[in-house]
Amino acid sequence: MNSLLESFKAIFTPERVGLLLQGTVVTLEVSAVSLLISVVLGTLSGWARFARVPILSQLAQLHVTLTRGIPLLIQLSFVYFGLPKVGIVLDSFLAGVLALGLYSAAYVSEIVRGGLNSVDLGQLEAARSLGLSGPKAMRHVVLPQALVAILPPLGNEYISLILGSSLVSAVTLEDLTSEGQAIISVTYSQFEVYTVLALVYFVITYALTLVIRALERRFLRGKRVEVSRRVI
Repeated sequence: MNSLLESFKAIFTPERVGLLLQGTVVTLEVSAVSLLISVVLGTLSGWARFARVPILSQLAQLHVTLTRGIPLLIQLSFVYFGLPKVGIVLDSFLAGVLALGLYSAAYVSEIVRGGLNSVDLGQLEAARSLGLSGPKAMRHVVLPQALVAILPPLGNEYISLILGSSLVSAVTLEDLTSEGQAIISVTYSQFEVYTVLALVYFVITYALTLVIRALERRFLRGKRVEVSRRVI
């Protein structure tokens, strides 16, 4: 027991704590930029597939099919090590966020498309019959209902994205996992270091879970108030 405590104490030196904090910041930066990429591309892709936009829907479907069929680690390696073969050189941060963003965007695309398809087509037709244009009908009728189905799986996807960011250490990016592995190479305390890493990842993802739940409650509360006003 004492030896285990001593092993944990060896990790929490000022220098090693600094490395872990630095790695945590990098992990948060990678996750945030990747999330932004996945939101934008995934939403556009999901909408294009839902609306069956010529060419765009086929390209979006190809992206989803390829991305879901190839492990994330291989995609990271392809972007970082493969693109330079054709003259496209990215630093480890850009390669990491691009691969993560594109990977997550494929799943966000499926979530958005499924959420839009969950809304009865009659709702859109009724809105159009009342004089609303296509974009207005989508914004005021379809999207508010689709968000109820989209938010929960979208939150789960973003949690998975943060956990998946641990793989960017494979492309030499000094994230939380990479810094942990550097500490292991000096202390040989695999169990202790990975325990600390697990706790840090848990805190990050749990905080995100609380934010997502708050957004869901706020959105659903707003929907109930809107419905009540319409009834009155």
